[in-house]
This record gives sequence, C-alpha cells and structure tokens, in this order.
Amino acid sequence: MTTETDTTISRLQDEIRRSPHCAQVTLKARAGVEAPQARRPELDHVQRILEVLAGSLAASYRRFAAALDIPLNEVEIRIEAGLDLNGLAATSDSVRPGPSSLRAEARISSSADIYALERLLITVERHDPVLDLLRNATPTRLEISINLRDNNSLAA
Repeated sequence: MTTETDTTISRLQDEIRRSPHCAQVTLKARAGVEAPQARRPELDHVQRILEVLAGSLAASYRRFAAALDIPLNEVEIRIEAGLDLNGLAATSDSVRPGPSSLRAEARISSSADIYALERLLITVERHDPVLDLLRNATPTRLEISINLRDNNSLAA
C-alpha cells in the first residue's frame, strides 16, 4: 500500500536529483503579527515547531517583562531555520533531517533602558521551555506497538 508520505518523499527525492540547489531552504515563522506562509507539505511539521517556538518566546517576553516590571508595548518574534532537504528526503546520510541552524529575533517596543532589555533577553533565554527543549538534548525513547489482532505479521 502506497501512502501520501511515500509519494511525497519520492517526489522530494526526484526534485532534489533534478535540481540539487533546491535542497537548501529557509523556513520562517513569526509571533505577534499575522504572516501567511507558503507551505511545503513535507516541511509542515517543522514549520509548526518554529511557530510554537515563536509563540513561546513571545509569551515568555511578555510574562518576564511583567515579572521584572519592564514596560513592554509590543513584541514580535521572527524565526528563521536553515534546512537541507537532502536529510529529510534520505538522499544523504551525512545531512541531518532537521534544521542545521536556527535564528530568533525579538522585535520589541519598550521605554525601558538597554540594561533592563538585556536582563529581559537573558531571562527569556534561560527560562523559555520550548527554547530549552530545542537547545538541550532531551532523553527520548521511540517505541512501536503492534496491534496483533489486525496484523498477521510482527514485521515492523
């Protein structure tokens, strides 16, 4: 049985073979403004992670600004991630399937001085849970469960 994922990967592999330069992509996400994104189905899950990071950082800036008594009028987070599709498409074992770089920019409007804003940046950087999840190795175990009532085989 061929699934949509199977055909998506096959199409992606064909696209990379035809035009290797197309494997280098930059994904972008924002929080604080509406920014429609052109999406590639095979990158949708990565795009959602970037949007979650942008939203988490925006919330952390607001939360910690309030906690530190730093006036914050507006906050907009812009995220960019560099990704080589050769890893995702399994056309190269030497290329990782996820982003090789990530850049987050906080655009804020505040009457606070530079020292207070630097303190806010450091606090957000140290305490944002999604940023922590992406920056630090988190022990993860993948498991598979097979429903034996629907399968005649245990092959996975």
